[in-house]
Amino acid sequence: MGRNKDLRKKIAGRLRMIERHEEKIRGELAKPHPDESLIAHWRSEIEAVKEKVADLTRRLERIW
Repeated sequence: MGRNKDLRKKIAGRLRMIERHEEKIRGELAKPHPDESLIAHWRSEIEAVKEKVADLTRRLERIW
């Protein structure tokens, strides 16, 4: 697999992970007593993944 395609697949996978975590947050917030520690954990993971996506995007742009 080409490096360009590999990076795009990694970015797409990380974006799906962000969406899954956001769905988990929405589900938890819909509960009468949401678990704030879980929400904080998912939000911190989302931020880490966003940083990784930005890094992968920069690497993809350098290839072009």
